Amino acid sequence: MAITIITEGISDQQKAAAKFQFTYQGMMAQLSSPGFIPVLCAHEAAHLVYFGFAGVTNYKAFPARITYDPKADDFFGSLASVQILDIPKFEGGKFWDQMFKVACAHAAGGVIARKLMPSSDGGDEHDKERFESLCAELKSRHPNFSIDVPDFWKKAQDYVAKGLENAEWLSKIQEFAETLQPELGL
Repeated sequence: MAITIITEGISDQQKAAAKFQFTYQGMMAQLSSPGFIPVLCAHEAAHLVYFGFAGVTNYKAFPARITYDPKADDFFGSLASVQILDIPKFEGGKFWDQMFKVACAHAAGGVIARKLMPSSDGGDEHDKERFESLCAELKSRHPNFSIDVPDFWKKAQDYVAKGLENAEWLSKIQEFAETLQPELGL
């Protein structure tokens, strides 16, 4: 199985540096650990499936990547991921239903990752931050907007977890994850 880690923009000289090698070897070790890739792919597939319920139809898949930050003089790795390209506009009478679907979509990756690999933290720290940022943005544009983000997040996680208790539903997401795996460079 070939694992793709994009290192565009990093010179051969930089790749020979100990800092780069440390980052690269750490990513390879994580991606090569038994069972990790199927869980990572299921994490990303769950996002896409639940974003689909929110009306999203377009995404872009990204293989794992290492970038260099000259200010920090260090290398940073990011695992394979998907980016949503077309979140539909919220509609007045459907706002809270759409908002809940978006919350579930953000939460779904971590929920399925913890279900499939209970020792995992779910890898959803950034997913939660993205949802919190969305809520903050809505609040800045609509001062009367009010949401208890931690409570809403927990309800979304619980909803997704309940759905994943259905073995057939879990299996469908895992099947989609297998088709997504090559797009993620895994």
